[in-house]
Amino acid sequence: MTLSLPRRDLLAAALALPALARGAAAQGAFPSRPVRLLVGAPPGGAPDVAARLMGDALAARWRQPVVVDNRPAANGNLAAQAAARAEPDGHTLLLAQASILVLNEGLMRNVPFDTDRDFAPVSLLMNTPFLLAARPDLPASNLSELRALAKERGGRMTFATSSPVNLPRFAVEMMKAALGFEMGNVPYSTTSGALQDTMTGRTDLVIDGTPVIAPQVRGGQLKALCVTSPARFPLLEDIPAAAETIPGFSSMGWFGLVGPKAMPAATVERIAADTRAVLEIPEIRGRLLRDFGAETVASPPADFARFLAAERLLYRGLIKEVGASID
Repeated sequence: MTLSLPRRDLLAAALALPALARGAAAQGAFPSRPVRLLVGAPPGGAPDVAARLMGDALAARWRQPVVVDNRPAANGNLAAQAAARAEPDGHTLLLAQASILVLNEGLMRNVPFDTDRDFAPVSLLMNTPFLLAARPDLPASNLSELRALAKERGGRMTFATSSPVNLPRFAVEMMKAALGFEMGNVPYSTTSGALQDTMTGRTDLVIDGTPVIAPQVRGGQLKALCVTSPARFPLLEDIPAAAETIPGFSSMGWFGLVGPKAMPAATVERIAADTRAVLEIPEIRGRLLRDFGAETVASPPADFARFLAAERLLYRGLIKEVGASID
């Protein structure tokens, strides 16, 4: 059976085709308007500065503004929730941190998003290793000596952190498990408190980001034992990596880029490629390394997806083992 349409209907359909094509192209174009980059941290800190450095460079490439939107409330959950609920067209992105996409779901009961269900991984951007240091008079100068000392003292040693549930604390828990010794955590509400009490001998060790602890090490107020990156850190090459004592050891903070789950694959690849180009700019790489102890990575989307899945599995187990919670 053959259906025939009136000539006027055929003419109307033909005239509509170019407009439909233009509409489809416009809908799929990226970027076609300003891009919002959500940050789950307040202005002025490492996440905010990193977002603004990258945002300015991406804006120049895209010829569209990149607007940094700081939403630090609820441990960054509000920023992640806004990104998860945005239109999946690439114009809303989240500067993801391990604390938001990995720790929160294990530490809190009512997280308003699901990392796997709600986000499309775009790129792992940078890693930030931690530095473990001791009070100057502690008779241990590396991890092997620390293990021997802790066993000799029957676990009656302490390490300070700026929170009971942050990544540096879990890095030490991983070292303890790998080397088979015990040591108690003394959590502080501020980084300065953790540093001060270790420098004055009230606690034995402290662990935090390299920019936080390195000045005290250089000044002789603390003694460095190791960095937690897989290899020695570029700006602190005289300090051994934990992996030199514990083969394969790595425990670092990180920043990544994600968007809403249903983002088109071509858009994800475009953003990842442009981000990689931006992070290869020497001025940006140098500033991130020098000021924030961050080594740029810029991995492809598939690599970041695998990394994110492994991190979630690792910290889910650590949180359960330690019995940590912030609810």
